[in-house]
Amino acid sequence: MGLNHPHQAQYSGVQQKDDDDDYHPHLPVSSSSRTQANDDHQPSEDEEAQLLSTEDYIEQFELDDNTDTSSPPFVTTKHSRSNSKSRLSPIYRLFTILSGSSHPHRQTLTPFLLPSIQSLPRLTLERLLSHPWQRAALLSIGLLLWLTILSVSLVQSKGTLLYSDGEGEGEVVRHLDCVSTFWGPGNECGVDGERCKPFGNVSFAFRCPADCRQVQVLNPRWVGGQEVVYKPWVIGGGDYGDGSADGGVTAAGTETTETGTETRVYRGDSFICQAAMHAGVISDSKGGCGVVKLVGEYYSFFGGEGGEGISSLAFDSYFPMGFTIHPALTSPGKCPQMEMKTARSLAPTILLTFLVSLLTTSATTLWFTSFIAVFAHVGLISDPPNVSGPSNTILPQLISILFERLLPATFTSAVLFWTCSRSTTLRAIPPSANLEKTVLWLGSLWIGALSNFTLESWIPLSRLSAHDLSHQPGAVVALVAIVAVLGVTIAYQAYSFWLEGRVLPYLALYGVLLAGIAVGAVISVTGLGTLELRIHHYVLALLLLPLTSIQTRPALAYQGLLLGLFINGIARWGFDSVIQTAEALRGDDGLLGSSLVPLVDGQPLVYLSEALVETPELWSIAFKWKGINETIEALVPQIHGRGREEAERLWGLSVMVNDVERHRRFFAEEALEDQVFRWERDSRVVMTPEYFRFAFLGEDGRSLDYSGAGTWFGNGTWSSGPGFY
Repeated sequence: MGLNHPHQAQYSGVQQKDDDDDYHPHLPVSSSSRTQANDDHQPSEDEEAQLLSTEDYIEQFELDDNTDTSSPPFVTTKHSRSNSKSRLSPIYRLFTILSGSSHPHRQTLTPFLLPSIQSLPRLTLERLLSHPWQRAALLSIGLLLWLTILSVSLVQSKGTLLYSDGEGEGEVVRHLDCVSTFWGPGNECGVDGERCKPFGNVSFAFRCPADCRQVQVLNPRWVGGQEVVYKPWVIGGGDYGDGSADGGVTAAGTETTETGTETRVYRGDSFICQAAMHAGVISDSKGGCGVVKLVGEYYSFFGGEGGEGISSLAFDSYFPMGFTIHPALTSPGKCPQMEMKTARSLAPTILLTFLVSLLTTSATTLWFTSFIAVFAHVGLISDPPNVSGPSNTILPQLISILFERLLPATFTSAVLFWTCSRSTTLRAIPPSANLEKTVLWLGSLWIGALSNFTLESWIPLSRLSAHDLSHQPGAVVALVAIVAVLGVTIAYQAYSFWLEGRVLPYLALYGVLLAGIAVGAVISVTGLGTLELRIHHYVLALLLLPLTSIQTRPALAYQGLLLGLFINGIARWGFDSVIQTAEALRGDDGLLGSSLVPLVDGQPLVYLSEALVETPELWSIAFKWKGINETIEALVPQIHGRGREEAERLWGLSVMVNDVERHRRFFAEEALEDQVFRWERDSRVVMTPEYFRFAFLGEDGRSLDYSGAGTWFGNGTWSSGPGFY
């Protein structure tokens, strides 16, 4: 039987008919069988040469392992062909299914609605500016105008400003970010807050950005005996009540000013901008300016509902630092409000990208113009990175960070464009579909780039970590919903690739990517040097963007959204590693996961100190601790054998009283079991409870995780409280 069909070299001799559901390969047959086939239109089972199925025909090209190579090639016995067919048929069928449709074809975007209207802007531009250089000049002028408007707005909102109360030449307004505070988390301020002085008699004008209301503490913090997480960090400023009257204080939570008005007082570690919103001095939509004044030690910070819907936390004891927020004077020397928010600053950038998308058919022009303009908007305005403050101007720092991240991001963007969009998604979209392209691709890009407004506000999942999934309300439901949406989206995109016959290359690509993720997961699980796998949202965008390299309407929307998420992630946070240390993931206020905490030896001793004339009612409380070995043995059920390893890295002891470090001593100076901590108070002055927490110091002098809070009440009684050892 001859094998010289002209289509044999291509598709292995299989020639398809137009009907996908009923086709047979055309193979050369004997003259008798050809005649019978022509007459009856049915192949004869008795003929020596028959029409073969695709599988039978393919098997003629396969050599069995035991085939004698001296025999004529491509010839197998009926028995060996039957065995080969039964062995390879499922694999071949799977391969055939994954290879795609029998009629693969490139999908293109055809106009869906009013093509003549959609093409009108482009055709008008071509009539007015017929030469390409004229259109290039128009684009350059548009970019220059946009850059000028952006620069002026940035200088006005983030540059150096002067504030005057009408009496002097004025002072420089300090720029804050949403998490700026006078007092750092934990024991950052050192023993007795030495690193955060002065505590009072200081005031300055400040400016806050917009959109600070949604900021929350993502790691557990303590306010006296209360653990706080996933809430705004504002302490005090609530309803008025009875309290001490010291230094002008007339009621707990308020301070009397020279004009007789009362101002809310906040604890010194509160976020200043959120406190200003709670006090009603600035708005969340615009940010704004105010004046902050430190008032020194303060008692009884009451919580309550305030401006912008922020609920402040209560603290029923004293803290060495409190502050008040005052509105900036309206005249003279008005401190201008922070109106450089989305509503005003977004318009020029949206207009630029909208016109470029509507007037051009060039995928390159649309991609890179939109990428750079949106990246600059996110990095400078809508979601800028945190910078050190307070500062007289934050503009130089923001510009420096922007270019640090823009250059590598642009290179990555060029690779994505070349591989995922240039010849597929944005390829040769006709002018009659420009409006659809603008709405789907560009609109989705803006949704992703502004994800801190459009997505994060209603998805209760701040970080994809075990702690957030188990503690953040609604996080598990949000994750399940996201996975479900991704599953449906990936399935639809896979079907679109199947129609084009491009499934197998992408299966190979994602096999490699999943293998890399698996390696990262293994590293994280095995705990090599406390490394952890972290899939940032910019990484998720990179992983999914190849699935959008097809020209369908859903693919346009998916690609725009993922590119926007990539822009937001890099402009805000930079190229964080996918394999990070636990230290990097924790942040400044995160728990270290230490299993050992100091154990008080028995109950603390409460006694009346020796009477003095000036302090006749001076009470004291004294703590003594168990040794390291006793501590490990007592905590064995909780620490599961990790204590011995941690004990080798313990260098000292730290004690917090009312969230302020009051004692720090190293074991080289005095052994743990020999240390005694005494705390005194005058019961005539301090009638509020005091909260005590203990922690070990590590090799670098940094405190490990503190214990739960024990309480020494105003009447002298002691309570260990939950989580206190």
